[in-house]
Amino acid sequence: MNRKIDWPVLKALHTLYSSGQTAAKVQGDDFIKYLLLQLQLLDRKHGKPHILVAAEQYAAYYQKHIAATFDYYQNFFDKTALSADARKTFSQQDIQTLMFIWENRQELAAKLTNIEDFSAKIFDFAGSKYLKQKGSVRNAVLQILGVTDFPQNSKEFQWRFVVDYTHPEAVILCENRSFLKQPWLASELKVKLWQVGGNNIGIINDIDHIDLQRPIYYSCDWDYDGLSIFSRIKARLQVRGAGLTLLSPSSGHNRLPSGSFAHNSRWQMHKPLSGLIAADFTPQQTDLIQELIHTDHWIEEESNDLAEMYRSLS
Repeated sequence: MNRKIDWPVLKALHTLYSSGQTAAKVQGDDFIKYLLLQLQLLDRKHGKPHILVAAEQYAAYYQKHIAATFDYYQNFFDKTALSADARKTFSQQDIQTLMFIWENRQELAAKLTNIEDFSAKIFDFAGSKYLKQKGSVRNAVLQILGVTDFPQNSKEFQWRFVVDYTHPEAVILCENRSFLKQPWLASELKVKLWQVGGNNIGIINDIDHIDLQRPIYYSCDWDYDGLSIFSRIKARLQVRGAGLTLLSPSSGHNRLPSGSFAHNSRWQMHKPLSGLIAADFTPQQTDLIQELIHTDHWIEEESNDLAEMYRSLS
């Protein structure tokens, strides 16, 4: 399911499935145009072109490609009792971030920062002014956290972000929060997800001794900072008697120039293996690192398929 499809479009697609038509103002959306003009699964109602109607084959397409996504988000809305009006402008990124906030609401509410800091760190795809500009999302955040407003002043907190799974078979530590904003991955893979990266590796000391007895894996950006942080976490876990396995990039990953997107982690070209600890990597991983250094590229964690990376180990 295309992550760029906003909630109003998803709702209209569901209405087309359940009622056969919709008057929702979504005909300008690219995905709607694709269904209307290319797949011809939708049509405009004769005499009332502002109304979309579903073709006979649409129901099967909806069940295969759209239903699971809509139902997952709708269940979240039902569970959190967020008002229908507030959802009118939600993007999928908004919803996934709100789901992440719901999963970690006790931690976030206990260590709540001012609105700019919260927006910059939690809605990292949109920046520090996002919640001030998008009132529907801000109100949803406050409702989930059970507070009336953000504090005026901010303190420097080290948040502990976890997506739990009952009786996990393994623990996957993630450098960034992207996979934690897809909480269904924990259920699909039967794992517990933690965000551990950057200046947040101190929470390694909080990992329960029961989790230390499970296989522990690490997902990260394949750049100098991400791989060196992996080695630091690996050393910390060794002190606690646990191991750590690095997940290798999946087949569909993106290689980006090191200077792209204000990317600040650069390879140390003058050092063997960029100064990384060679013993921490398999021969195949070492070959990939050498190739990335040689071409001055890096691999963004979010471009990987976590399920593919994890399942490739079995």
